[in-house]
Amino acid sequence: MYVLLGCSIVALAIILERFYNLIRAKNDTEKLINGIKPLLVQGKILDALRLAKQENGPVAAVLAAGIENYGRDLKEVERLLDLAAQQELNRMRKGMPALELIIQIAPLLGLLGTVTGEIRTFNVLSNLQGVSDPIAMSSGIAEALLTTAYGLLVAIPVAAVYAYFDSVIKKNVASMNWAITEILDTFSNLQQEEKDREASDIA
Repeated sequence: MYVLLGCSIVALAIILERFYNLIRAKNDTEKLINGIKPLLVQGKILDALRLAKQENGPVAAVLAAGIENYGRDLKEVERLLDLAAQQELNRMRKGMPALELIIQIAPLLGLLGTVTGEIRTFNVLSNLQGVSDPIAMSSGIAEALLTTAYGLLVAIPVAAVYAYFDSVIKKNVASMNWAITEILDTFSNLQQEEKDREASDIA
């Protein structure tokens, strides 16, 4: 029972921390990209970087990483963007393995309590040598039922919250991938325009 209580406290701490950080990190990806792209086209690289850095969240961090490396080879920029996205994913998944472990072990700990409760009940029966004493048996039965119920009461809400966090993370990953595609396309177009201008100047 005390182990389950510890699991519930750990789960609650992780949930509160993750909820605060994941919700705080939400932003309008389309609005952010539409604000940054015109600045890049106008050559206002520092303004674009400033706009990305003043926002919270994984998408803004990835865009900032890309803008900081503007002018490099596109393959290198893509590699750095992927690295930044992976780092943001790792941050978003902080604490998630622990929640997953609690979801798995809480019912098992409850089942363990059920087994120990049943053992206690049978020990009472053997000590009484067949004499029926409901009061003596009730503690073992109560332990068996309560630990099972408590294990499920810990696992079920944590599983629901885990599923919600997982959906938020997946949406952020999709947004990061879209942002990477958009900024790489923008960089590619800008580099091509620069090459065309250089070619026309030479001609």
